[in-house]
Amino acid sequence: MIRRRGHVGLLLSALFSALVAAPTLAGDQEDFEDCDHDAIARRTDSCNCGPMLPGQRLPDVSKVLISAWQATSPETDPYVGTSVSHSGAHLVRIDVVLSGVINPPGPLGLNGMSYDPFQYGNNPLYGFIEFDIDNDKDTGGDLTSGEAAVHYLANAARFGGRPSGPIGVRAASGSGDLFESWSHPPQIQLSGTDWVMAFCGCFNAVPVYKANPAEQTFCEGSVWIMEGRFFQRASAYRGASTMIGGSQPGLYDPTVRVRFRHSISNDETTVSLVYALDGTGAAQLAGTPVQSYNFSVSDHTSIAEGVSDLIEAAQISHTPPLDPNSLAFQVTNRWRSKSISSAVDVTRWKPSFLVGTAYSEETDGLYVWTDIGFGTRQGDLNGDGVINALDRVLVVSTIEENDGAISDGDGTMDGRVTLSNFGATYSVFDIDSDGFVGASDVAFFDNFICPADFDQSGTLSTQDIFAFLNAWFAGNITADFDASGGLSIQDIFAYLSAWFAGC
Repeated sequence: MIRRRGHVGLLLSALFSALVAAPTLAGDQEDFEDCDHDAIARRTDSCNCGPMLPGQRLPDVSKVLISAWQATSPETDPYVGTSVSHSGAHLVRIDVVLSGVINPPGPLGLNGMSYDPFQYGNNPLYGFIEFDIDNDKDTGGDLTSGEAAVHYLANAARFGGRPSGPIGVRAASGSGDLFESWSHPPQIQLSGTDWVMAFCGCFNAVPVYKANPAEQTFCEGSVWIMEGRFFQRASAYRGASTMIGGSQPGLYDPTVRVRFRHSISNDETTVSLVYALDGTGAAQLAGTPVQSYNFSVSDHTSIAEGVSDLIEAAQISHTPPLDPNSLAFQVTNRWRSKSISSAVDVTRWKPSFLVGTAYSEETDGLYVWTDIGFGTRQGDLNGDGVINALDRVLVVSTIEENDGAISDGDGTMDGRVTLSNFGATYSVFDIDSDGFVGASDVAFFDNFICPADFDQSGTLSTQDIFAFLNAWFAGNITADFDASGGLSIQDIFAYLSAWFAGC
């Protein structure tokens, strides 16, 4: 990930202006970039065979931008304006940039709605953009394991990696970790997420504006504004909250508007949300006088209102006090020492995302995941931010410990571990996401480490030859040096050739 503050163009303009006139300062904007063109379908149905439309585009995020924002006419068009200093901002603008034409999501048969994912086009966006707004991994998260199961920490393993940084220890290693209690490792519910942009297909979302009113589907050059409960406070706070007016008691999920805009010139779709940081921003968007915070989702809402509710709930004097053994206490109690002013400082916000699309017909899986970020690298299995021999050891040991065991789907010693019901099940050690942990996953590391350094000591010596031969004679799959799927004399020739070639 590359992190960059401010528009480069604005910065250069400011430097030039400083030489000829009064200084012009760029506003605060955080730019989180992801690799382009790395989307690949990760199905969630139990046969890994759920149908998709021919040519269906896979959502692929290129970047997420978070801006302290000042809109020119916030009530009528909040998307026109400029980034400003966070210290004086009343609005935040979030832009999620995706490759190609990506359209708003239709309903997925949840909460009594029909199954119509392609209601607005053949390339719908589903998924969740999560925000840690207080830079604290110990606040926020998901109320239930079912909700956590479709979010970032649970699904990084589908992409063959573990998130780097402190939150990585809470990521699932595979589907077997999904339904543990929040109080037991790896604690995928404790994600540190405070707010979420939700494209879940689970609430009613309708277009309220189209640049071309005649359009029935979102296409090249389209500009639509959708209305729905797209921006929600993390559900784990429900047990601590007195909020009313949301879709569920304690859930802060106001109806907001997001803009889908496709640019023909760069073939990108940008999904934009402008939301109130405080009461002044809420009044600007509504075009009405400022209201006091009343802990109701049915009128003015803002980050500050949602945070003030949490700070109050976390106070020791709160009546009734939170149960210290509850999830609500676990995710809320640290707010007692935080301030609203720090929470609305958008330069401290940290995003992560998990996005995907939908099947062409209902299956026992809900989403087809396609892209994930940030801080997750395919092959980084221990979450240290690098791909090296230590990660390779984890794959090798997984094969050695599980091949032919009860956890092996085919129950036979064949040099690989088969994932039963692959799609619904998955493992971080299945790096190439083919349903098996085997030789191809070991071979993944050939581009990152010296394969001839067989004992992974960091240096090449005759001990590597002995280590390889011991593995070959023992029938260990790690000695399948030519990645043929089995052991033969050719593996010895291939290994010796690599050893003499050096590292």
